[in-house]
Amino acid sequence: MDPEPLVIQRRIIGVLMRAAREKARRTTTQVAVRLGITPARLRQYERGVRDITLPELELLALFLQVPLSFFLSGNVATEAEPPPAPSPEEMRTRRALIGAKLKQARLAAGRSQEECAQAIGRQSRTILRYERGQSDIPLTELDALARVLGVNLYYFVERRDAGDESTLLDLEKLARLPKDARTFLLDPNNLPYVRAAMKFADLPTDRLKELGEILLVVR
Repeated sequence: MDPEPLVIQRRIIGVLMRAAREKARRTTTQVAVRLGITPARLRQYERGVRDITLPELELLALFLQVPLSFFLSGNVATEAEPPPAPSPEEMRTRRALIGAKLKQARLAAGRSQEECAQAIGRQSRTILRYERGQSDIPLTELDALARVLGVNLYYFVERRDAGDESTLLDLEKLARLPKDARTFLLDPNNLPYVRAAMKFADLPTDRLKELGEILLVVR
């Protein structure tokens, strides 16, 4: 069973995917065809029962004309001139590049493949396949590995448009919060919930309700 933070993040990304698709007035079939997957698989992504990969998410952002940061940091501004969609060969190249960066970050952090595998509940041979670009890395696992290796998720993204995550908390505002709220925010285990809250402001009411139900069920 996947760790709870990964389950939560997967479901939140799914809700954001659906919200972006509906805002762009695209059907599941249209999006699935653009990603080269089946509509059933896309629905699994949107329900949060299956992980999307970073290259797929990049392609989705291009197709729906939203910045990648919408799914990763809550930025909802649209891009004026999105770059052309990558070819299948470019998608395979992206997978290999992400794998190479994963290995580079792991070696720089002095971590073994076994340690990385344990952090995401996988076997070491899975990390080997990821690093060789032989398998797509689920986005939630890539995010977890990034944090274990001390890099930002945007380390794996070709164009960094999210800014420094160190601005996640405003220290002056934090100091004015009640003690129990400060304790919650400063607990690293609660970081997925803090990230999720930052994404909620611009979502439609029905998507907010869906997110609330997700968190209640998981908790």
